[in-house]
Amino acid sequence: MDHHHHDHGEKRPYDQVTPESMENQYTTTEQVWSGNPNQALIAYLGEEPAEGTALDIGCGEGADLVWLSSKGYVTTGIDFAPTAVKRAKQNAPSAEVLLVSFTEFAIESGRQFDLVSCSYGQIPANDTSVAQLENLVAPGGTLLFTHHDFESESAATPKWLSENLSEAFRVELVESFERDIKTGAGAHHHVDIVLKATKVD
Repeated sequence: MDHHHHDHGEKRPYDQVTPESMENQYTTTEQVWSGNPNQALIAYLGEEPAEGTALDIGCGEGADLVWLSSKGYVTTGIDFAPTAVKRAKQNAPSAEVLLVSFTEFAIESGRQFDLVSCSYGQIPANDTSVAQLENLVAPGGTLLFTHHDFESESAATPKWLSENLSEAFRVELVESFERDIKTGAGAHHHVDIVLKATKVD
């Protein structure tokens, strides 16, 4: 099988994304993503005051970390691809960037953040992972979860997550968001689904 071939048809197999496949994607090109922060982040958080700490799950090459830091958040990024973490550290020197999976970080860190952002990240669609994600959000904090419009058996989608959050969360919105991306590996996706939720004090 040719691992360098990327078939970006309508049904990209998100269920098959692994640390190895993502690391391969990073090591075969100098820059995978556009270098710009995700548009949903700007659209849904741009007008809000930035206070406290922010966690970016699946931070990639760090464009969102740069934007979050510039807004005033104390930022932490996690990713399971070593090359992504190396690049994110270079691109976002003021951020804490950790080579760790979502599950490991959620279980071992014991930390909570005022903003938890996950753009196109791989969160398993099960109760345990939802509880782990919820625990990362501080009381009164915000969860922003963005993904392409797709169906999955094993990966959490914004729509699925909106129906499976506990009563500790108030869903502010779950809606389609039109993207206008010309460059980078995400350029072929034009519609995202965005979930924004608040953890009730």
